[in-house]
Amino acid sequence: MLMKKNSLQVQSQHLVLNVILIIVSLIMILPWIVALSTALKAPGETLTNPGLIPQQIDFAKFVEVFWQADVPRLALNSTIVTAATVFLVLFLASLAAYGFARIDFIMREPLFFLLLTGLMLQSAALMVPLYQVNHALNLLNTHLALIGPYVALGLPFAVLILRGFFESLPKELEEAAIVDGASRFTIYWRILLPLTRPALATVGIFIGLGAWNDFLLPMLFLTKNELNTLPMGLLIFQFDNIVQQEHRFALITMMMLPVVIVFILLQRQFMRGLTAGAVKG
Repeated sequence: MLMKKNSLQVQSQHLVLNVILIIVSLIMILPWIVALSTALKAPGETLTNPGLIPQQIDFAKFVEVFWQADVPRLALNSTIVTAATVFLVLFLASLAAYGFARIDFIMREPLFFLLLTGLMLQSAALMVPLYQVNHALNLLNTHLALIGPYVALGLPFAVLILRGFFESLPKELEEAAIVDGASRFTIYWRILLPLTRPALATVGIFIGLGAWNDFLLPMLFLTKNELNTLPMGLLIFQFDNIVQQEHRFALITMMMLPVVIVFILLQRQFMRGLTAGAVKG
């Protein structure tokens, strides 16, 4: 009788937890649902139909906005900046994380915590020095003007996550490789790095999202339209054209779609990376 009572109590707790998670999930995805619903409505319908279900689905405006806003060029610029940022952050952060996790050297912990102070820095607080550095290096109106700050600001978070994952890997793998005569870089590149794919996916998604969606730095460092990224393209599209709400959300939906696809493809590794980093980090 007692076991049956405990079983019912556990089931009730699971039911309550599931209900809470469903409610939280719905709250989290509600903005996505509203954006997609508005994008699918016919031009002007939002004023007469504020609900989520469109009375008339219109896909023609997606094609219209796609060419009017020059989405291929904007997407290419965003892809170049995001891909370069993610690659550099993953490569540099994995090297640093391996060193902090596996190599015992003087001032290792103080240097690690000094690096983590970068987590407190935000691009909005660094606008003036970042602009001065880019101006001094003649990097304004180049992709490097965005990639450099994105990499620098993303490294502390990336090193924190990756160090925890490197520490969770068995040391026997490294010891066996050392006995076989492998160098430090060989151990890092050929043995340990392939095992950190979940953590790399986690870091890559976070860093990629930040670079893909950022509006502040492109607004500060880019004045040439041919170099604009998608967030800046959305602003310019609204300024240069008289657009209705549905057209605006159609462009926003196209901006969100690549991010959603990447997350769906990497969600399993993303969750594994978060769990491993949390357990050992």
